[in-house]
Amino acid sequence: MEIYQGTIKTFFKEFKDIFDGKKIYLIVDENTFQHINYLEETFSVTSTHLKLESGEKNKNFNNVLKIWNFLNRNNVKSSDLLFILGGGMLTDLAGFAASTYKRGIEFIYFPTSLLAMADAAIGGKTGFNYQFLKNNIGTFTLPKAIFLDTTFLTTLPKIELDSGMAEVYKHSIIGDADLWNYLKVNPKKLDLDYIIQSSKNLKLEIVNKDPYEKSIRKKLNFGHTMGHAIESYLLDSNTPTLHGFAIAKGMIIESFIAKKENLLNENYFHEISTVLSNKFKPYLNFRIDSKSIIRFMLSDKKNTQNTINFSLPVKIGEVTINHELELKKVDSYLLEFFQND
Repeated sequence: MEIYQGTIKTFFKEFKDIFDGKKIYLIVDENTFQHINYLEETFSVTSTHLKLESGEKNKNFNNVLKIWNFLNRNNVKSSDLLFILGGGMLTDLAGFAASTYKRGIEFIYFPTSLLAMADAAIGGKTGFNYQFLKNNIGTFTLPKAIFLDTTFLTTLPKIELDSGMAEVYKHSIIGDADLWNYLKVNPKKLDLDYIIQSSKNLKLEIVNKDPYEKSIRKKLNFGHTMGHAIESYLLDSNTPTLHGFAIAKGMIIESFIAKKENLLNENYFHEISTVLSNKFKPYLNFRIDSKSIIRFMLSDKKNTQNTINFSLPVKIGEVTINHELELKKVDSYLLEFFQND
């Protein structure tokens, strides 16, 4: 797998080497449909495309079926190439469909959101939500290539960029204190190429050492045990939030748990909580039922009937894995957190 960062116009030669006369098929959503001409004109190709509805609620099996039907109807062969042009929802969903159709066809990601560029498109995880559980069905399958072109970000609304920043903050907390300090000093005026490159490099370093999440890749789950449960609960309650905002809240709560477990000192907790609360303040006012959150956490594939598995910070720039906490303890921590939140 190759990752190219910069405008896709600069990668014409690299693309031609990958393309090599293959037939091109394209998956887009209602937001990224507008970019088809940019892609086709840049690479001098024509494609047959399928347009899906956008949004996390559409990351479901019905849309997997639509992609499979589209591929089957067009008699797509294993020698053909699938372009996936979209944010994290679409890269996960269409990547899964491609990884399972005819036991896998080659696909290329063109992520169009900050969330996808900094995190979702990198690392080989594909999947869809099943019965309101985040990424409950999926595979580990790497794309043939990823093109990170920040040109796509110019059309994104601010709320989408802010959501994507949550994963950038996560990467800084788990392994890049310099990035954290940069984000603290520059919370509004950011060099997108720099933060994407920093996030990409950190995630690749971890994934290359542990592609199937047996050990250190679990660090990337910081904020996600709680965050995915929050996201699933809000989706089930028909009051959905964007992924990044659920993860931001998850990181604050899990940092509180780390403090209660004497892993994270008060100063670090205060810094993480303050910086994240200030950055994401307009988006964290959702109402959460702690009992329901625990129910969703128990459905997480990392957890058991009696314990919840967390990756928890010990300082800014370092997260430790496999903290198995009893349900009663997690419940008491959540009650204490929400009473003071």
